Amino acid sequence: MSRLAPVPVAVAVVRDGAGRVLMAERTPRQIAAGHWELPGGKIESGESPEQAAKRELFEEAGLRAEALRPWRTYDFAFPTRSVRLHFFFADRWSGVPDGREGNRLAWVDPARPAVGPVLPSNRRALALLSLPPVLVKVPLANGAAARLAPAALDGALLLAGGGTPGQRVQYARRLVERGARVLLEGTPLEARQAGSLGLASPWPDWQGLAGRPPVDLWAVRCASPSELDRAAALGADLAILPAALPDAPGLPTTRARAPLPVYLDGPAASDRVRALGVAGVVIDSGPVPAALAGGPSRRGAGR
Repeated sequence: MSRLAPVPVAVAVVRDGAGRVLMAERTPRQIAAGHWELPGGKIESGESPEQAAKRELFEEAGLRAEALRPWRTYDFAFPTRSVRLHFFFADRWSGVPDGREGNRLAWVDPARPAVGPVLPSNRRALALLSLPPVLVKVPLANGAAARLAPAALDGALLLAGGGTPGQRVQYARRLVERGARVLLEGTPLEARQAGSLGLASPWPDWQGLAGRPPVDLWAVRCASPSELDRAAALGADLAILPAALPDAPGLPTTRARAPLPVYLDGPAASDRVRALGVAGVVIDSGPVPAALAGGPSRRGAGR
């Protein structure tokens, strides 16, 4: 039996000056009523994705998109159907948000949306929109995770690994229960068991995968910039490169040239991140360098 083609959907990402994104609640007349999503809907016959995103934004939120910029496209499988979501940044828009279909609207922090439940197909987009400039590396085998102060968990994205599989799941789950956002360096099963935001796959394990693991956020460790295209083709959301790489052809010199957000890991990361224009750095747990402190970029690490 042939698999049905994904339903094409267009989505508009609208942000305010504080980096919050506009979300809409699905009405009782819609499937998944009561769930919250970024404004969007099915692309009608004869429409381009951009035209559909503009129409849906006006119909759902009363806003007119004056400049849309393509961002991400990805597929998501619901139990009864699949959708292909075409996301656009609304770089310029006018109007006052108004639920024209009787739906509620809210400005939310994409890292910790104060509304819910979030439509499952939107969780990956929110995770990407909330990527911070620093990933904090936390070893799970020596008790460092338990010693993290509550302030260290607020808004941070922890890259947690080490120890045995049992230790990884146990300690990562404790971090999640304390409100942390965790990328677990382990297997997809361990990430699901821990309830983590996502998975960080080591090199070269991820290269043998046929596709993206079933997680909201997927990071891969790359040995060289030449692997970035392969990682993006598999559906990775961000890549981690060694900071000690020499300046070689293929090393992204601006965010726009990289096929996905790049983070540098190693002692030289803080010195090189701004010169190379990559998304951020990986540091050991402890004080965040002042030059890199702050929450997610208002433009988002996912560009």
